[in-house]
Amino acid sequence: MYVDSHIHLQDYKTQDIKNVVTNAAQNGVTHFINPSARPKDWDKVAELALLYPQLVPAFGVHPWHIDEVPADWEQRLENMLNKYPTAFVGECGIDRLKNPDTVAQIKILRFHAELAQKYHRPLIIHSVKADSEMASLFDALPKRTVFHSFTGSAEWGKMIQNRGFFIGLNFSILRKKNAAEILRSLNLRQILLETDGPYQNIERGSETLPQNLPDLAQKIAVLLQMPTAELEELIVENQNVFLGERK
Repeated sequence: MYVDSHIHLQDYKTQDIKNVVTNAAQNGVTHFINPSARPKDWDKVAELALLYPQLVPAFGVHPWHIDEVPADWEQRLENMLNKYPTAFVGECGIDRLKNPDTVAQIKILRFHAELAQKYHRPLIIHSVKADSEMASLFDALPKRTVFHSFTGSAEWGKMIQNRGFFIGLNFSILRKKNAAEILRSLNLRQILLETDGPYQNIERGSETLPQNLPDLAQKIAVLLQMPTAELEELIVENQNVFLGERK
């Protein structure tokens, strides 16, 4: 059974969340990691986690929204992690495509990493056009860190995985002309699958649904020239490790 390792259920506009979850389960996607992007999302993400026990909440500040944080956001974030002991940290990170000024982004990311280390929680990273900045911060990140929505180079993927971190793949990887080369360079023991729903649909303009995660697995398996069932088995093992159910 699949875990959608990165989905924003609170952001669906054209789909009813209950139907999204139900249809996903009917297609073998039974659990979700549901990150927030800004403090005003946190209560909604927490509410969804109470409604759906198969959902793991994550609380953080996305680099696109660092200018929206209230003065007390750091204490509020720590309070959320204390209140929800299964919650992950994130998503957070650095996006130089959106904002070339990385000073504030790095400061906020460091605080997230400190909380993840302090409370022994996995960390969800958003990293765009920021390889060197992120590499300089590797020592600050917990081992159970995932670089979600990975579309970077084969070399960058190897650097991430050589430090023991995970890589999250969604339909966006299939848009890369050299997708097969990138995928074959990765350590398959350190990959997770995600939709980043409702975003990142391979068909632009429509919302991605977690029920399509098995289709993503099949397409990736074709590029890797391996049986889908073999990839699925690996993904399930990886999910268990990242969720802390296996060492």
